[in-house]
Amino acid sequence: MKYIKILKRSEMDYKEKAFQNLRKQNLRITKARKAIIDILEGKHLTIQEIYAEMQNKGFHNLSTVYNNIDFLLEHKIITQVFINGKKHYDLTIEEYSHTADSHVHVSCLASDNIIEINEQEFLNRIKNHPVFKGFDISKLQLVVEGNCKHYDTEVCKNTTNCYLINLHNRNKLP
Repeated sequence: MKYIKILKRSEMDYKEKAFQNLRKQNLRITKARKAIIDILEGKHLTIQEIYAEMQNKGFHNLSTVYNNIDFLLEHKIITQVFINGKKHYDLTIEEYSHTADSHVHVSCLASDNIIEINEQEFLNRIKNHPVFKGFDISKLQLVVEGNCKHYDTEVCKNTTNCYLINLHNRNKLP
C-alpha cells in the first residue's frame, strides 16, 4: 500500500517528546519500540509489513512486534485503522493536526494511495453535529474509500498521476 504523508510537524523532535512523556510515567523506550516508530514514520502498514521491516532490523520474534504494537496503541503513539479491508497502523505523534483519537483517511481503492485530511474544522463539524449533542466523543476516526470518477487502471497506478493526490496537492481538499 502506498501512503503519501501530507502534513508534518515543524522541525521539533516529536519522537523525543513522546519518549519524554513515557519516561515521566517510568515506562521503558526499548529498541524494538523505537524501531517500530521509525518503521511507521510516514507510512500506514499492516502487522505483516511491520514484522518484515522488523526482521530487517534484527527483530525476529513476532510476539515482540505484537506486544510493542499493543504498548504503542495503549499510549496513543500509534493508532489502528482499517483501510481497504485490512488493519493498518499509523504513527500519530508526527502529525500536528490529529491525534490517535481524531483521524480522517481517504483511500483510493484503485491505486492504494492514502491521504489524510487533517483539518480540525472538518473534525469539529462532525463532533458538533446535532446528533452528538450531549454525547462526549472520545474517538473519531473516519476512513473514506473509493475510486475517483477519472479512474483509469494505467493512470491511477502511477502516484504522480493519482487524481486524489493531485487534487489534494492543489489545495482543493483541506
